[in-house]
Amino acid sequence: MITKNLKLGLVVLALCSFSFTQAQDKKKKPDPEKVFASFDTNEDKAISLEEFKAKKRKNDVNPEALEKRFAKIDTDEDGLVSLEEFKAGMQAGKKKDKDAK
Repeated sequence: MITKNLKLGLVVLALCSFSFTQAQDKKKKPDPEKVFASFDTNEDKAISLEEFKAKKRKNDVNPEALEKRFAKIDTDEDGLVSLEEFKAGMQAGKKKDKDAK
């Protein structure tokens, strides 16, 4: 009886841990369209360098670093970042973060 209760307890604990981990993973994935909209303050469906620099961030970032990051995201080099370019930039950033781990 004790063995059955112990096994059941371990199964429940494992399921709870798995559910908790999945819930945390879902929170870590920001919606690219919402993030894009937060940068696109004039709502013209594109992010300018000025909008990109004006966005508040958790940590202070060197303006030159922001300009380099913007240039990497702006793949067609038109001075504006479209939603598609932004999504691709987010994917590249996620891949870079995974490679660093």
